[in-house]
Amino acid sequence: MSNYFIGIDLGGTNIKAGVVSEKGKLIAKASVATGSTPSQIVQQMIQVAHQAAKDGNVGMHDIEAVGIASPGPLSTTEGIVLRSANLPDWHNVPLRDLVSQSLHRPAFLENDAKSAAYGEFTAGVGADENITNFILLTLGTGVGGGIIYHGRLIRGVSDSAAEIGHSIIEPNGDVCGCGQRGCLELYASASRTGRYAQHLLDTTPSRASSLRVLVAAGTRIGAREVAEHAQMGDELANEVWDRACRYLALACVNAARWLDPQMLALAGGMAGAGDFLLDRVKRHFINLNWKMSETQMQIVLATLGNDAGIIGAAALARDAAHQR
Repeated sequence: MSNYFIGIDLGGTNIKAGVVSEKGKLIAKASVATGSTPSQIVQQMIQVAHQAAKDGNVGMHDIEAVGIASPGPLSTTEGIVLRSANLPDWHNVPLRDLVSQSLHRPAFLENDAKSAAYGEFTAGVGADENITNFILLTLGTGVGGGIIYHGRLIRGVSDSAAEIGHSIIEPNGDVCGCGQRGCLELYASASRTGRYAQHLLDTTPSRASSLRVLVAAGTRIGAREVAEHAQMGDELANEVWDRACRYLALACVNAARWLDPQMLALAGGMAGAGDFLLDRVKRHFINLNWKMSETQMQIVLATLGNDAGIIGAAALARDAAHQR
């Protein structure tokens, strides 16, 4: 039996692919800027898969199966991407079969955030035989998530489980693109953290902030800038950062009540702030959490970075191929 698998991570900006060993080690990877049309993107996925195999000195005949991590609502059983926010031309694309037919290998389709969660669980921060219940929160343009319960990835009856970013934390809050009000990702994603900072700068023109220097220079304010200026002592930036961390801590409390996992990991752009994010979230978690007993859930930072989706997709393909 072959010992290698390919994971392909379809992103709105880049398509990444990697060759992964049976034990979850990333052997080689390649990437290309994401195209626009479905046919172009599928060809790019095939291209980066072959490039990764070439760079890893692995023949395609040595690849047992291919895992695909894709954003958007999808059907894992049918292998179809129903639609994608970052790829507006995508409607009911049979991505699994298109990739499988082109690479002449079995292929399996999974949500990108769930793939990242499985990557961290099998080969990252959660790769401990004592960890069987694990949650990942990805903090980027939105807030994605993945839940592993007793060692199994939770998908739900319509593949929409673990949409943690669309948990409602402000019932009368802002309207989300999903149609709900008050979703977590409107208050604690990397993009919304930057937008809230800009909102405060615009609506309180007399309030001093070092962020105004960036705005005057034409720099777009994002979560990174907010974190950096908060660490330098800027009051407005610290208020914005603290607000996002408090909402994240609230989500962590809810996760602890619903599932009581052993570990919850934070990933994505905001996690780049490291301990400045982690320590603040933990502090709010302690204040918000119940006092009846000590909660065992660890809150940690993910470790695989941008490779989590590749490794997780490959691991899911490995498991599915072995089950077959």
